[in-house]
Amino acid sequence: MSTNQSSSKSVSLLNSSERPSPTRNNGKTKKYILQFLIICVVAAPIAYLLTSLFVSSIETLNNEQNQKRVVGYYTVWEEKKLTMDQLKKLTHIIFMFADVQEDGSVNIHDSHAVKRIWDMKEIISMARKQGMKVMIAVGGHLTSIRFPPTLEDPVKKKNLMESIANLFEEYDIDGIEIFWMWPTEEDKVKHLKLVREVRQQLTSMKESKGKTKDYVLSVITSRYSHFRENIYYNEIMKHVDFVNVLTHDWRFMREYVGPLAPLYGGRKDSIDDAMKYLTCFTKQPSKLNLGIPLFGIFWTNTTFPIDDTKQRLCVPKTGEKIAYEVRWRDRSSNRWKNVQTSWHNISRTPYIWKSDEKMFSSFENERSLKEKVDYARINNIGGVVIYAIDQDEDNKLMSAITSVRLESGDDVNDIKYHCE
Repeated sequence: MSTNQSSSKSVSLLNSSERPSPTRNNGKTKKYILQFLIICVVAAPIAYLLTSLFVSSIETLNNEQNQKRVVGYYTVWEEKKLTMDQLKKLTHIIFMFADVQEDGSVNIHDSHAVKRIWDMKEIISMARKQGMKVMIAVGGHLTSIRFPPTLEDPVKKKNLMESIANLFEEYDIDGIEIFWMWPTEEDKVKHLKLVREVRQQLTSMKESKGKTKDYVLSVITSRYSHFRENIYYNEIMKHVDFVNVLTHDWRFMREYVGPLAPLYGGRKDSIDDAMKYLTCFTKQPSKLNLGIPLFGIFWTNTTFPIDDTKQRLCVPKTGEKIAYEVRWRDRSSNRWKNVQTSWHNISRTPYIWKSDEKMFSSFENERSLKEKVDYARINNIGGVVIYAIDQDEDNKLMSAITSVRLESGDDVNDIKYHCE
């Protein structure tokens, strides 16, 4: 009995005064719910804002990565000034050229050239605010031959690197292009080392100036296999932002007659051949720009070059070994009055053949330009490069180029060619 009593006493029972009040509990619950709702109301806009900023930053990054380039060369030798209508169509503008001097230094020394670059800078300030990059091409048609001896001489090489840095200080540019026409087999390593060392210098300049964005660096190559084969592309791609694939070459045009920049056709070296080779070899179509010339060429004392039955697009130049440039503005001259323009279906290019004068002319028109841009889109090429924007006097050619959508909607390095 005593055991039972002891057990009963060990059971703790709450009396009425010690039991929790339902009313008090409900009050606390409501208080907690109210606090939670207040936190949700206050935090929701902040969470939404942070999420929006995060998504926006990701979209901006993707847009920057996926943005197709429209690069325009601006020459020292033309007279036409830039217009805002032209500039708003570009992502990059490249001034040609800063010449390589005998001592290895590079500069823009000719008074006309200096005026041209300052005329350019006067009008580009608004376009730069919208993100357009300004660059200078170093080298060029006449002084590229000075690259090899400059790189072999330590003093000249020091002059080269210091003067490249001076271009940034003097002209407040965003980048440079190494416009080397064309490295030989013996120059392959020199070319690679130059690109690598220039990138290292640009990185040091960026850090010393406290800049957040890298300076832009680009190089050129050619659609002609015997010119393009002396570049270490996969190593170069580690250091450059893009490669401009020029689809014309003066040395070729002085020796041969045929379409200036054929999209397809011939036994080799069409634009399609070059872009497929470079894409399949590098696996980086996003770093390639397809070159589009805006000038035309005509040859005299020649035979008709095109023969589809023989897969022939060109013939050796006979008579005077001279190719004459023709501008869009020259269409009003007597030579071009009342002439019929023909279209070559295989190369996708227009031409003029005057049999009585034995004159053949190759050029671009709105149709061929649109097809080249569409080709770049279909094959997910990173952009186009226009040679040159100041050769388009009435802005019709640039308008044709930019009227075609470049964005493909694909991932930046999706490969559209059937690579072997």
